[in-house]
Amino acid sequence: MIVAVSVCGALSVSARAQTSTSGVEDAPAGRVVTNGSVAAAGASQTLPVPAIASASAKWKEIKDFTYDRRDLFFAGLDQLEATVDAEIKELKTRRAAMKSTVDTRDWDFAMKEMVDSRSYLRSVSDELRKAEAGTWDQQKETIAGAWTRTQNAYDAVRRSTTS
Repeated sequence: MIVAVSVCGALSVSARAQTSTSGVEDAPAGRVVTNGSVAAAGASQTLPVPAIASASAKWKEIKDFTYDRRDLFFAGLDQLEATVDAEIKELKTRRAAMKSTVDTRDWDFAMKEMVDSRSYLRSVSDELRKAEAGTWDQQKETIAGAWTRTQNAYDAVRRSTTS
């Protein structure tokens, strides 16, 4: 039997390795599943896991975490930041593939906001990591605004796509 706890897209498994009903080998005890694979710290080999276990964190899943659950909050926030980084990488790849005849002024302007909003999210994330219990909720609201800003910027860049 496998006992697992899902925390914002990470799955910690506390039983020995088994093959699940889907035929995918489950994680051995003490290993953590993230991004579709499982490995112990420093391990060079990973095992695939079902996609449901590697779903990325959503703001709604972590937004109500209290100061006492900040470790879980930060694990989810790290995943959200990784999502933004992946979005930026995707957008830069799309921009590089655009034809030279395409007017990219709107794209470039929107992309600058995307990069700026990522910097802001990182900055307020660093500040929240220093928060005390008394300022936790207020600073967490700042994170909410920063997260929303990144997603609005991402949507704006995608809307400005002309190719």
